[in-house]
Amino acid sequence: MKSFITSIAFTFLITVGAVVSTNAQRLFDGIPEQMNFDNKVIEGLFNMNAGSAINVKFSQNFHLTGMIKSNDKVYANLQTVVIECTNYNKVKLFISKRINDDKSIKYVGRIIGRTAEDGFEIKGQPLAGNSSLTKINLKEMIVE
Repeated sequence: MKSFITSIAFTFLITVGAVVSTNAQRLFDGIPEQMNFDNKVIEGLFNMNAGSAINVKFSQNFHLTGMIKSNDKVYANLQTVVIECTNYNKVKLFISKRINDDKSIKYVGRIIGRTAEDGFEIKGQPLAGNSSLTKINLKEMIVE
């Protein structure tokens, strides 16, 4: 099973790498390299069903609109939502909510697209009650 998951992940990386290298475009040039946001911005996503329309406003100048593609509770303490964005060339927002042993909640995820050279990584600070978006370069992350 582990080798099957590894081969799927490897295939995904090669596919994304091939697409990024041939058609990549920078989508988020006008957005700051890093920004913080209150966890309340994303908390409600985990209560929505697939097919629901969303508008997530991370800052005054950056928001994502789109449709929830899936909302899966993988384990009792882990839930993942996938959103296909309509305002950024079908970029996808993958976000997971993990409930820690001390009942604190941590959010992690990525905003990436098949034709995007750039994206964002989401990292949460459970004790502070906020999370951050940090710009990532997908070309640097994928080894060809």
